[in-house]
Amino acid sequence: MEEGWKHLYGVIGTTEDITLDSQGRGGPIYSVNYKELSAIVSNTPFIDYKTMTKDLLLRSLLDHQKVIERVMDSYATIPFKFGSLAHSEKDVEQILTQGYTLFKPLLPWVRERVEFELVASWDREKVFKALYEEESEIRSLQEMIERKSEREALLEKIKLGKLVCQYLKERRSRFKETILSQLKGSMESQCDHDVVDDLMILNMAFLLRKEMESEFDRRVQSLDQTFLGEVCFKLIGPLPLYSFQCIEIEWADAKDVREALALLGLKEPVSLADIRNAYYQRVHSLHPDKMGDSFDSLREFEKVVAAYRLLTKYYRIYQSFPREERLPFIEVKTNGSNDLGKRNDGGE
Repeated sequence: MEEGWKHLYGVIGTTEDITLDSQGRGGPIYSVNYKELSAIVSNTPFIDYKTMTKDLLLRSLLDHQKVIERVMDSYATIPFKFGSLAHSEKDVEQILTQGYTLFKPLLPWVRERVEFELVASWDREKVFKALYEEESEIRSLQEMIERKSEREALLEKIKLGKLVCQYLKERRSRFKETILSQLKGSMESQCDHDVVDDLMILNMAFLLRKEMESEFDRRVQSLDQTFLGEVCFKLIGPLPLYSFQCIEIEWADAKDVREALALLGLKEPVSLADIRNAYYQRVHSLHPDKMGDSFDSLREFEKVVAAYRLLTKYYRIYQSFPREERLPFIEVKTNGSNDLGKRNDGGE
């Protein structure tokens, strides 16, 4: 089913040829196989997700997630980071080949686990009522503002706003600690996501063993009773393990590796120590005391830094001169406190 770019959804452990009845961006969703592994893909035109509007990006993300959740119903799935593309089926096979020793032992671990996301937010009316009743400094300022005209009370209003932010921050820390202490023991790991406004207490992903789903849900419901409606809880899942085990792919062209070697004055064979030494020598030769602070010298310095980063990443994985024209750098991104860590394994 080779036709142009491939949108990557996830890696599963099966030799079956899979075709889903739903459609991806460019047609059917199907599998590309290598040994006991398969990558779930669909055809797609090349997309620069960085230039997408927010609404279109969110819609694409939801479509991506729905596909992975469908696959998860039948197979343990290591998800690709949203927006991951490969140029062809050959590139997909190369990802599976290079990542084989990384993906295969991870699948049994993934099979036993799921991700849930929990958002906890204050009820606006109740939290501000609590601040007024419990914090005398806020209460005094509010009463002072009410006795003055709007123009006269400007400075007090600014001070009140800062004070409310300070107390909300302190309160958030206490509430979050209480919530996490009650969830402890029902999950293996946790990962913070950004809170989007002052009323949000936490926005977190939790890694659970599947047999703990009901216990985790029971504890969230218990928290709802503990806070008597002052806190609103939203639990989403089960989800793919985006926050804990997610495949990230970065591509490099062989010609870029060759050019980077030439820029640092290196020839095969080289080691990481050779690359590091050559880099330090080139950087030293480009120091402003020798070259001046010109645009050309700064540009050359940036090229040397980029070459060094590319070569250290490449030789840490492949340890030899490139034999393919396009090369994937594969990493399963690990967050939270689980102990699988990061690995970059090449070959079988």
